[in-house]
Amino acid sequence: MARADSASLTELEKRAELSRDQVLWSLHGLEDKGFVKLHYKEERRIILTAEGKRYAENGLPESRLLQRISKSEVKAVSLSSDEDKIGLQWLMRKKLANIDNGSLRITDAGESALKKEFPEERLLRAIAKDIEHDKLASEYGEELDTLKRRGLLDIENVNEFEKAEITKKGIEAAGDSSEKKDDIGSVDREMIAKMGWKGRKFSEYDVSAKVGREFAAKKHVLKQTIDRIKDAYLAMGFKEISGPTIDSAFWVFDSLFVPQDHPARDKQDTFFLENPKELEIKERDYAKKIKEEHEKSWKYEWDIDKARQSVLRTHTTSVSARFVQEAIAKIASEESDEMLPLKAFSIGRIFRNENIDYRHLADFYQHDGVIVGKDLTMANLFDTLIKIYAKFGIGIKFKPSYFPFVEPATEFYGFSEVADEWIELGGAGILRREITGISRSKISVLAWGAGVERILLMNKDNGIKSIAELYNNGIGFARDMRYV
Repeated sequence: MARADSASLTELEKRAELSRDQVLWSLHGLEDKGFVKLHYKEERRIILTAEGKRYAENGLPESRLLQRISKSEVKAVSLSSDEDKIGLQWLMRKKLANIDNGSLRITDAGESALKKEFPEERLLRAIAKDIEHDKLASEYGEELDTLKRRGLLDIENVNEFEKAEITKKGIEAAGDSSEKKDDIGSVDREMIAKMGWKGRKFSEYDVSAKVGREFAAKKHVLKQTIDRIKDAYLAMGFKEISGPTIDSAFWVFDSLFVPQDHPARDKQDTFFLENPKELEIKERDYAKKIKEEHEKSWKYEWDIDKARQSVLRTHTTSVSARFVQEAIAKIASEESDEMLPLKAFSIGRIFRNENIDYRHLADFYQHDGVIVGKDLTMANLFDTLIKIYAKFGIGIKFKPSYFPFVEPATEFYGFSEVADEWIELGGAGILRREITGISRSKISVLAWGAGVERILLMNKDNGIKSIAELYNNGIGFARDMRYV
């Protein structure tokens, strides 16, 4: 290197006939000794995730799904793959399609979108070609933010090596030909086999040298939320219970005193299965009691075939219904209520044929709770729910409502900083005598059910604007998500 000279990394590789890593290690060693001064420039680098690379090559899921529904009818229930579900969510969010009688229909905006390439797709392809960040940011600022939230890319601030400049001390050292440096910077198989390290000095490692970004393992934000809900229940003495995801209409509806002609049991609200089409009801004595209560109270002929219908559960209250039935039977058989109160909760996936928006999905999580005890009132119910949501720093308010299985009934709400409004979190009440089969003067059963994902819409610092974002399978979302 000539006097007062400087050189880029590429130039040094050529001059020294060394690899890039060897040049960098040498430069850091020379910098530590004051022989060179290293100059860096800060750059923003866009890196596609594995999912982003796939979409850059094949197209976005919503783009491909839009093309499909433009050519033939597509039923919403037929969308089973992860990419189809992602495509559906983004089509609905962008208002490019809607669901009409179970089928996807293109909107006017969707018809317009068919005639041109999605901006996000152009951006993905540009990134794949290594176009500089600043050029892309000026043209695709909004799309960059969207793709980052979807976990399709990462944007990193990196200090790129610019050049190395020799110092006065370095020039003096370079002029001293008697000084021969033979320090070992790296060890390979041949050096170990031949003991070539003997009698030589190892180079010192600079622990402050700049290194690439490392990603520590962490839980997904939705899993963190579920764990915190569980901790809240367990701290109050509840035990966790579970039940089947595919269940009979008997446990999902009939056991909860929902009449067989209720709108919630229609196909536009509930997913019915073709295989298995029916499920056996083993609890025949209990089914007989339910039949009697339905016919007595709702004044219609109860049909056991409708009760056998196989459905994807629309709530985890079906799990609570089994627990309550078993608890009441045990209390009756032992003629004792000394084990009271009994407290249980469940958390699981549920399915509803919903129109998708920022707070609705067709597939989401619900937590359900139940307390069986003496002299329980709505005040006990309010207190329990207030304590659960206080764990998340959420204040809730209640208003009267109606549900077939509880009386009195209430809905409870939390204030969403994202939507800037109070949104419903769940429903609750005291189970009806027609379900428990016992007089409320003896034992009361408190029950409630609420969505899990909506908790994350309460605090805008989470950065989540729609619960659909929680099901983004890009690794970038999990890496960048900051739980508040």
